[in-house]
Amino acid sequence: MSPEELKSYLKSEDPRLEWKQSSRDSNEILQAVCALANDLGDSRKPGFLLIGVRKDGSVLGIEARGTKLDDEQRILADRLRATRLWPTPAFDIDMVEFEGKFVFAVRVEPYAVPPIVTVDGIAWVRQGSTTRRATEADIQRLRERRPEKHHPFDLRPWHGATLTDLDTTTLNARYIDARESVEDTDLFPSLESWLTQVQLGASVQGTWVPNPTALLIFGLSPQTFLPGATVELVRYVGTDIDAPVAWRKTVTGSLPQQLETLWAQMSAHVVAVPGSVQGIRSPFVPEYPVDALKELVRNMIQHRQYEGTHAPGRIEWFDDRIEFSNPGGPFGRASAGEFGTQSDYRNPNITDWLVQLGYVEQLGRGIRLVRRFLAKNDNPELEVETNGFTRLIVRRKA
Repeated sequence: MSPEELKSYLKSEDPRLEWKQSSRDSNEILQAVCALANDLGDSRKPGFLLIGVRKDGSVLGIEARGTKLDDEQRILADRLRATRLWPTPAFDIDMVEFEGKFVFAVRVEPYAVPPIVTVDGIAWVRQGSTTRRATEADIQRLRERRPEKHHPFDLRPWHGATLTDLDTTTLNARYIDARESVEDTDLFPSLESWLTQVQLGASVQGTWVPNPTALLIFGLSPQTFLPGATVELVRYVGTDIDAPVAWRKTVTGSLPQQLETLWAQMSAHVVAVPGSVQGIRSPFVPEYPVDALKELVRNMIQHRQYEGTHAPGRIEWFDDRIEFSNPGGPFGRASAGEFGTQSDYRNPNITDWLVQLGYVEQLGRGIRLVRRFLAKNDNPELEVETNGFTRLIVRRKA
């Protein structure tokens, strides 16, 4: 930056320009760079932080004694590369002499695609000439900037679906509860804006459109849009696939409805068998631990692949075992090591909503709990097969 350019930046602060007096104001400098990188107004232009400038635009300068000024510049650069500011935006630092004084001019490039830049996990933005902590609405605005194709499947707007395809009675009730929890309800967003903030959809060319999460969690008929989002439950009389079918059920509806139905079916069909004789007592114990079956149902619903397939999930109940199979193999980090030791989320937004509604924990311990429940009930170890599908086999208690 030349002295002439610097002079033009001393007229007033704006959304892409901020002044600071000292390079020692660590927190404020990090917050300013964070805000310039987030570029809330989507200017797509560099932002500038001028250090050594008073709030009235007069140059205070940074004291230079020997090599101290170079040391200050190095310390500032190291501070901006530290992990407190994450992810690290692209920046340059110029040392500009102006009227016998030195100013640091930090040029900050807008961070092109979210994740959002944060300081100690908190996002900052510029509004006018002020740097402030980002609100939920600001964060949503930044998230929406990501190209649609880069969003996880469960966050992409489902073109052709509308708000009328959702259970608006339930959503309105949640909206009213959220609005009444704030002090100034007049400033609370509209229903559609709130739905966007809680990541259930987005406005596309002026029309609000739900995403797969909204359709699967709150949809009136999710299978209209995602035909494979069902679970086939079948009971065989025998141990082979060609055994007679005792009963079958196709479980449809929203994911919470599917979970409730499957849990009821699992509980109803588990029978007790004689356990080990304890003195004069002959206790009966379940042939399968119900808690283990519930965890496996959660695993099916939460982690299955909904995108690009019409294949249903399946629970096949034989005389000697139960097989749970799902479209999609282990996702991301979950494919590393022994199955269930690492956690990752193919459907992060669906998972977040199932957590909010109390159906899953998001603690990454489901399969480990299954193994513990099986061992405690003296069932054989869980068997796992992955080949484009994920098949988990629970053997009946001997």
